[in-house]
Amino acid sequence: MVRAIHFPNLPFDFLMPPSSNNVKDIALKTIPSASKTEIKRVLQSVYGFEVEKVRTLNMQGKRKYRGNVLVAKPNYKKAYVTLKNPLSISPALYHPFNSDETDSMK
Repeated sequence: MVRAIHFPNLPFDFLMPPSSNNVKDIALKTIPSASKTEIKRVLQSVYGFEVEKVRTLNMQGKRKYRGNVLVAKPNYKKAYVTLKNPLSISPALYHPFNSDETDSMK
């Protein structure tokens, strides 16, 4: 599940980490025009993260045909951010339903 955070000029989509303890690397999706320094400044000023390194990839949106019409999703930039201090993320942030409730429903 992806959580979207929108700023006036720099929207982010945080991607779920493989584990929620001691997360040192985070991945996020943003607009193609975002630079590494912009991403670093926003994460430091808004979220208070101490950023060590930012790596970026330009990704092409998926394209497919529906009949004779080409439908394309927009291009985006994927950023991998290395933090100086590891942090732990609550799994409830990515799972809106409590796992105890879903287990009792089975």
